Amino acid sequence: MVYTLTLNPSLDYVMYPAAFPKKGGTNRSEREEIRAGGKGINVSVVLKNLDVPTRALGFIAGNTGDEIEGTLRSIGIRTGFIMLPFKNGMSRINVKIRVPYEDAAERGYEETELNAAGPAVEDGSVNDLCDRIERFEDGDILVLAGSMPTKAPENMLDRILSSVPEGVKTIVDMTGDRLKKALKYRPFLIKPNLEELSQAAGRELQNKEDIVAEAGKLREAGAENVIVSMGADGAILLDKNGDVHECKAPSGKALGAFGAGDSMTAGFIKGFLDEHDYDYALKLGIAAGSAAVFEGKLPDYDEIMKVLNEV
Repeated sequence: MVYTLTLNPSLDYVMYPAAFPKKGGTNRSEREEIRAGGKGINVSVVLKNLDVPTRALGFIAGNTGDEIEGTLRSIGIRTGFIMLPFKNGMSRINVKIRVPYEDAAERGYEETELNAAGPAVEDGSVNDLCDRIERFEDGDILVLAGSMPTKAPENMLDRILSSVPEGVKTIVDMTGDRLKKALKYRPFLIKPNLEELSQAAGRELQNKEDIVAEAGKLREAGAENVIVSMGADGAILLDKNGDVHECKAPSGKALGAFGAGDSMTAGFIKGFLDEHDYDYALKLGIAAGSAAVFEGKLPDYDEIMKVLNEV
């Protein structure tokens, strides 16, 4: 089973106005979408599309929390959310404004986000989550991805990661201090992008040798495998044996970058579970991430397989 953990999930309200809203007036959207949001949830959606058993975990609260859970169950994703007390607030509603590119020759949308803070998480709820994680079995995978709640115990991440049983592979898609904190728990995989890796290095990384060297430092700090995603340039994987794998992304018209990194994570997991081969896993990860860019949404099985043939 692949479990995904989204600590601060959201209900995303996506609006499509013809032009960017003007300040101080009434603006209208041409159409709208509502979807369950959060990086871990995105990974579960793409895993489900790839026929990988998955269960979405995290904290939810209030009526919006019920809607997040109901939305996922309606598309066949099993859940194991912790419902927070009513007094703690409600799950986030994030507003996404997607405006067509001004250049008519370009396809796709430019997205502007307004993300809410979310509910407070208390010690008892963290304990409940850790109890569930402690029951994971050998061979299970836990994907921990996305932002942290703004109101939560300071040691929450340590408590969660320390509760993961031996034999469970942990994938961490977080940034900054949270990623550094996770390294001591020896995650199976981390996935910084090139910009994040450059920030960690304190300088712009301009060639493959520099990228591999910085990825090597993350391995020395505890990560077994490091994928550095590079957008249209593909990705580089430094595996646990010190071998370097590189895969270029196929060319195509971009509709948007929503969920591309999360789709890549799901594709890598699917490829690794199927073949236990890093080259194939990276290739399928690139295909899934590229399919998200070309479709402007979380891709389905056929969309990913079509791109896989072009990688």
